[in-house]
Amino acid sequence: MTGFKKIFTVIFVLLSVLLFGQFDRNKTYTYQELNNILELARSNNDNETLAEVYLKLGDYEGDYFAEYDKSLKYYNYAINHFKATKDSDGILRANHAIARRYRDAGLYTEALQILLNLEKTYSEDEKTHALTLVWFDLNLTYRQIGEYQMAMKYLNKAAQANHILKDTLLELRILFSKIEAFESTFERDSAIMLAFEAFDISKKIENNEMAAQSLFYIGYINKMKGEYVKAEKYIGKSLEILPFQAYSERRKRIYKELSEVYNATGRAEMGYAFLLNYTMLSDSIANKNRLESFNNLALKYGSKEKQTSIELLKIEKEYEISKNLMQRRSLYILGFGLLIVLLSVYFIVKFYNQQISTAKIINDQKQEINQQQIRELEDTIRINSMRSMIEGQEIERERIAKDLHDSLGGLLSAVKLQFDYLGSINKGMSSDKSYSQAHHLLDTAVSEVRTISRNLQPSSLQDLGLVPAIRDLINRFKGDNYPDIDFQYYEMPDKMDRMIALTVYRIIQELLNNSLKHAQANEILIQLNAEDDELVIQYEDDGVGFDMNNLQQKGMGLENIKTRVNFVHGVMHTESEPGNGMSVIIRVKYAQS
Repeated sequence: MTGFKKIFTVIFVLLSVLLFGQFDRNKTYTYQELNNILELARSNNDNETLAEVYLKLGDYEGDYFAEYDKSLKYYNYAINHFKATKDSDGILRANHAIARRYRDAGLYTEALQILLNLEKTYSEDEKTHALTLVWFDLNLTYRQIGEYQMAMKYLNKAAQANHILKDTLLELRILFSKIEAFESTFERDSAIMLAFEAFDISKKIENNEMAAQSLFYIGYINKMKGEYVKAEKYIGKSLEILPFQAYSERRKRIYKELSEVYNATGRAEMGYAFLLNYTMLSDSIANKNRLESFNNLALKYGSKEKQTSIELLKIEKEYEISKNLMQRRSLYILGFGLLIVLLSVYFIVKFYNQQISTAKIINDQKQEINQQQIRELEDTIRINSMRSMIEGQEIERERIAKDLHDSLGGLLSAVKLQFDYLGSINKGMSSDKSYSQAHHLLDTAVSEVRTISRNLQPSSLQDLGLVPAIRDLINRFKGDNYPDIDFQYYEMPDKMDRMIALTVYRIIQELLNNSLKHAQANEILIQLNAEDDELVIQYEDDGVGFDMNNLQQKGMGLENIKTRVNFVHGVMHTESEPGNGMSVIIRVKYAQS
């Protein structure tokens, strides 16, 4: 009966292939399933399936058995069968797999040669997605040999191409590669900004694994900076949202880093608990790997007992065939007929279920489209209203500033000249205390009018540009009664939309006013830099901070800033804790499309 079961299994697999179609290269198969399919493809002389199966077997040999020679042998078998079917795309994919295997084996020169040839071919054929993957692998290979400049060049190429492809998972892999590159060159602030960006993307696509990895990078880099409070916060959040896997390498590393963070902050008991978790998980993974290695090797090579069993099965098979040939044929026919009936019923039920599901999906999509259109219309109305309000405010500020400067300022200047003239012709009056006080109040009034006029409409912004205008703003707060303000800027654009520049100026002005009025800060850092078509504003102070969950406290001017950021379609990220100051990162596009 064992031989009968084996034959029935082979026939069932053959029927499945005939009914459900060809081998699916995007599906995951076990090593045994691949060998079964390989036998079937050989018996049918199916070169297309043979090529794809050999490609996957090559991946198995390298990934699970570390048998690089056999892995490369299977890839070459795949290339021969792709040639037989004249599948040029398959040949290129097999060569790409060979390049990755060379990199795993430490043969970086050979890997680079193949990848560079693939880059040329895919560029000529305009196969953007395949070319982008080659660029990403070139980045990894150059980084392995320490050529970080070339690695970053190809990583940037992959990132630019993916802006068009919009492959979200590839975008996240690119971001993680950039984070690791920045971390290795100690550009940790840039690495943290990219990690926040990766976290936002992961949340949008609801990929908790990628989101957990993003949070881990944020926490890990803060740990390397000595910011243990932030490190504990983000690594802990990473652990909370990481999907459970029984033998997770990422969870093991999280345990290790949390152990070190708690030890560094003097909480040895918590550190020991996580170290214990790390040790137990490491042992479990090691045992699992040993067991999997044994099972895979047993599956691959077999054993003497298995060979003996096979010989016995052959003898039993011959005996059963000769004795029960007619009985088996009847059972095959009966089983095949029953299978056809069951499949027919299944497809009929599935067809009607799909019809019902399709109708429901279409109805839901229509409702969602209608809701989306309503939301878009509301957003458009709100943005137009906000634009009109802000533009109206700026026009009114400009009018008031001109009136103050031209009318009241001119009048006060004229009065001051008259005072000075009276003092010059009447020497005794200048020594009079009342005259001196009036003269001092008049000077104060002229200065106050000038300050109010500059706050309402900074002339330096229109005459000199954004950077000089911000310098002029900061210069008003110099002295013993004000905190130290450090203003830095990098690669600022030559041209910027007037309303964007004015909005950025108002944002920084509002942030400064908040810090001066409420934060009790000793140091303030303002950074401006351009990345692609975006202007990045980074603002930090070491003041008293506030509780992000306390909406009443959080509203200290931040809502006004958020309104201006929304007005220019920007993105704002705020961090603060009581006693730990405030950090704000804002991104806006500096040129209107």
